[in-house]
Amino acid sequence: MSVLENPVQLFLGLLLILASLGVIIARKPIHASLSFMLALLTLAALFTMLSAEFIAVLQILVYAGAILVIFVFVIVLFQDAYLQIDQTKSLSAKPLIAVAGLTFLIALISFGALLLGKESVKQELPEGFGTVQGLGKALYIDFFFPFEAVILLFLVAVIGSLYIAKKEI
Repeated sequence: MSVLENPVQLFLGLLLILASLGVIIARKPIHASLSFMLALLTLAALFTMLSAEFIAVLQILVYAGAILVIFVFVIVLFQDAYLQIDQTKSLSAKPLIAVAGLTFLIALISFGALLLGKESVKQELPEGFGTVQGLGKALYIDFFFPFEAVILLFLVAVIGSLYIAKKEI
């Protein structure tokens, strides 16, 4: 059984790629936010197919709910700022953008070709996979140091952004 034989996974994967490209390509910020919401909901559906229902629900509540509301609030707050960005001349060279797009396309095609040769693995999931207890054990016991390192990195980023924002005022 090939990896791509499941049509639902194939459809969700293509939808996720198209929604992610919509976030990057959209000219209006609200359209990019709607594409971002579609990408987050599609990712939640993929988590559900992987039997990680708790992570799928968190994906919808935290990211598609709370964080996307903050994005839309910022878009409303700076609603005409993107018009000023359009008036600014781009400093990136057109050939470099073309090379980046071509590199992305080659990477996508090579990754797809790599997936075509792989077989799907059917195995039993460990006890407690995708539950709150399983996620808590993974974060606070198995991967405690990397989890705390990411939290420290976020703390440094918040302090740095507050310092930069206060310095400009």
